[in-house]
Amino acid sequence: MKKVLLALLLCVGTLAFAQEKVLLRLNYEEGDKYEVKTVMNQDMGELMDMGISMTMNLNVTDTKDNSIVTEATFSKVKMTMDYMGQSMVYDSTMDESEMDEFAKGAHSEMKKLMETVMIIENDKLGNIKDTEIKTGIADVDSFKDNMSGMVYPEEAVGVGSKWTASKEQKGMNINSTYEVTSITDDTVEIKVTGTIAGASEGTLNGKSSIEIKTGNVIKSEVNMAFSIEGQEVKSDVIITSVKQ
Repeated sequence: MKKVLLALLLCVGTLAFAQEKVLLRLNYEEGDKYEVKTVMNQDMGELMDMGISMTMNLNVTDTKDNSIVTEATFSKVKMTMDYMGQSMVYDSTMDESEMDEFAKGAHSEMKKLMETVMIIENDKLGNIKDTEIKTGIADVDSFKDNMSGMVYPEEAVGVGSKWTASKEQKGMNINSTYEVTSITDDTVEIKVTGTIAGASEGTLNGKSSIEIKTGNVIKSEVNMAFSIEGQEVKSDVIITSVKQ
């Protein structure tokens, strides 16, 4: 009898765990501040190898209705490039007098970016509703798609749940599938797979960790392999977001 009761308890416990579901939503609060770091490495074989790291600061200014309004600024940029055997480095923290010609050329553009303040409005699912330049003159169009982050499904998710999202970026159609691999007390762990079509053809895979309470993507890792005009490209991107 004891064995039967133990087996029943195990079954009930397993069923309860399997049925656990959470609703993923952006639940930032006004006054919250986040530091978002992006590190990208791109390998184009013998032609070029490039690495970029950027630090962006997000200040949540409003949480009205179904919207999350944040003020975004860039504070640090570092870039390394090996182009056909020639090495080049740029670091925004360097004094301009210490920069070589390549770094000075990069600095003239990056300085505009770091002087720019953007207003980004998301809905609770993570979709970008609106963006505008508050101050500055930088061309930030190329950053907008990356700022969208992950878009959450309407329904609650459990282990094994899947949803899809698509976006167009510089002529590339990126189609991603997200699958919940585990749920802890604090986070939802996601596996990411997908395809790249359009101007480029390829695949992507990765993983993400989402904080349940805030909907913040604590860490995202994506590896892409694609071909563009016959050139094979490998691109690895790691994004971390930490509340300050």
